[in-house]
Amino acid sequence: MGRLGAAGSQEQGRAGSGPLEAGGRKTQRGREDTSSNLRCLGRWATKTKIAPKKPLAPAKTEEPSKLRADRPKKTTAVPKKPRAPAKSEPSPPSKLLGILESQKQLGGTSYPPTLARLAELVGDPLAAVSKALSHKDVKARVLLSGDAKAAKVAPEATLVLLAEDIEAIARADRLLEFQLHAARTLEEPAVDAARLGKSLPLALRRAFKAALEQRLEERRMPRGIGALRGKQPLVFLVADAILPPPDPPARGSEAASARSGKGTEPFAARFDAAFAALDRASGGQNYVTLHALRGALADVPRATFDGELSALRRQRRYSLDPSDGRHHQMTEAERDAGIMEAGSLLVYVARRGDS
Repeated sequence: MGRLGAAGSQEQGRAGSGPLEAGGRKTQRGREDTSSNLRCLGRWATKTKIAPKKPLAPAKTEEPSKLRADRPKKTTAVPKKPRAPAKSEPSPPSKLLGILESQKQLGGTSYPPTLARLAELVGDPLAAVSKALSHKDVKARVLLSGDAKAAKVAPEATLVLLAEDIEAIARADRLLEFQLHAARTLEEPAVDAARLGKSLPLALRRAFKAALEQRLEERRMPRGIGALRGKQPLVFLVADAILPPPDPPARGSEAASARSGKGTEPFAARFDAAFAALDRASGGQNYVTLHALRGALADVPRATFDGELSALRRQRRYSLDPSDGRHHQMTEAERDAGIMEAGSLLVYVARRGDS
């Protein structure tokens, strides 16, 4: 029994120590595997470049609503849009018609006025007057000597007239002078008569064509304008033509002038005396018509008179002015005695104070 007990104890000891030994061997093997893995990881880390991680940004903290309210708000300046220019209001139609009627009563160079002159008389901008002329009540009674585009470009060369005066204006010297100045050029100073009325509205063009044909038939042209008849009549300014000098005065007139002493007296002295006498007779207004002065010096040819007067103007002794029609309505003879310059008929002479 004793031997059997001892043998049993030894068997139990071997049986009990078997699992422990197996567990120890597994633990040692796991440690060896871990060391091998670490060695492999170390070799891989030395061969591979690993970028360092960026530090995390600090988390944003919400500001209390009170602090956000106290902080001044950022504002961006918004540029202001420029104000559009105020639109010019059209002139009242009754005002335009009334001024045209009053200019018609004055006559002479006052009627028909140019578009630029009408704007001055109305006292409104040119755009407002042009807009008023397009009103239906005005268009029924008013005509322009050119179309709207030409009137906008050259208002000083566009006449404004009442439709009821088409026939009278078509025969007037003023319209022919305006059309000739607008059509002529330095290269072509002589203009085909058929071209002069092309820019006019239809009703005025027909009346102007008939009046011009009658002028050519009667050999009657305004002072300062000449014409050549033919298959295609030409109209030109006398100032553009090359003309022979005027004929010398007859011997009889020279003798009469010598006897009266006028032939030896300079023109300037005679002109001064005539102006002074006529100015005193008219009340000393320093305004004498060319017609009166030509009558006082009737023995002086017109070309000589104009040339000598031009010399006095260059000497700043006298000046010439047109008629505005406010104080005196010019007669046909007074208009004929005038001098046309730059589209204006100069009919008054005044002595300059700075001479």
